[in-house]
Amino acid sequence: MEIISWILGITVTASLCLWVGLAYRLWVMNRTKPVVREGLDLPIPHGESVSIVIPVHNEERVIDRCVESLRNQSHQALQIIFALDRCTDKTFEILQKHAGQDDRVRLIENDHCPQGWAGKCNAARIGAEKATGDWLLFTDADTQFDKELVRCSVASAIKRGASLLSLLSSLTITKNFERIVQPIASTFLVRQYPVDRINREHRSRPFANGQFLLFSRKMYEKIGGHDAVKEFLLEDIAFARHICYQKLGRVQMLFADGMLKCSMYPTFEAFQNGWKRIYIEAATRNIKRLRQSAVLAILVGILFPVAGIAGIFVGMQTSPSLFWTSITSLIAAGFVIAWLYRINNAPMVFAFFAPIGAVVVAKMFFDSVQILKERTPIRWGGKEYILEPKKL
Repeated sequence: MEIISWILGITVTASLCLWVGLAYRLWVMNRTKPVVREGLDLPIPHGESVSIVIPVHNEERVIDRCVESLRNQSHQALQIIFALDRCTDKTFEILQKHAGQDDRVRLIENDHCPQGWAGKCNAARIGAEKATGDWLLFTDADTQFDKELVRCSVASAIKRGASLLSLLSSLTITKNFERIVQPIASTFLVRQYPVDRINREHRSRPFANGQFLLFSRKMYEKIGGHDAVKEFLLEDIAFARHICYQKLGRVQMLFADGMLKCSMYPTFEAFQNGWKRIYIEAATRNIKRLRQSAVLAILVGILFPVAGIAGIFVGMQTSPSLFWTSITSLIAAGFVIAWLYRINNAPMVFAFFAPIGAVVVAKMFFDSVQILKERTPIRWGGKEYILEPKKL
């Protein structure tokens, strides 16, 4: 019993230190996090024209609200380009109605994807070729813009001297799998790319979110446009790395704070497949890194809480210090997890299901490892890709 008590003591102490450290990081982030709403207090960017390019593949579920939100932008000098990539549903008919009502909306149809190109990159390239704006904004069809978003983002990019400005969108939470798993999934991505490290001037960790990529035209042309990232499934991170590693300019990341909403996946299967793709590319297709993230999810989401509960019962019999440390650790864990769920717009009551979310996320990491090891094809945007594992 003494050995068990000793092991539990070490485990719950480590757990307590982790949760206290996370609480501090969340507190600092909450106080200092940069938000795109800062643009509301900046001078209106008159004379700055913006071309919005939206690659589209079978998006009839979400496309109407997307184009409606773009048409309602307060920024006047606007061009809206939809690059339809091999669509087989009613996306074109829906967009055609809007194009007939608003001459700023332009539709481009594409029926093939060249060898060596990711489908989304190719569609974005086709759209960018028709763009005339001083700024090029690439976004996704499942997004919804606040009417002041374009104005705010351009103003923020000018103020910050950003060659590429990106946003962390507010993900919609409408389904139970989103309420349970999405806060954990998002946290593990942000863990790899903390915003304060992305935005700092020296030794930054380059990252961008493909749901919102705002380039100055000068920078987009300087790096060679989408040709520079044509083979990447996460062209956003590839863009950020290219700009930072080549020391071509500054990449800035802001929180959308509700001004950019995104409804990513309609089903649990699509949710899992999408996050596996994100995790694989975010980890630079490194098997070791993905496996470590899976183990961390199990450790934090399952083993630490179990150790805390066991520590209470063992501590009642052997050690008051173990008893109180275990209780404190569980309280700290509950507080931090509830805070994370609130940050991710999920009802805090679903924090009770966080261990389930951790198991699902761990499985997605392990599945990602197998996808790389077995060269399992990934289907995305109407095309299949085989991803090769890479070493650091």
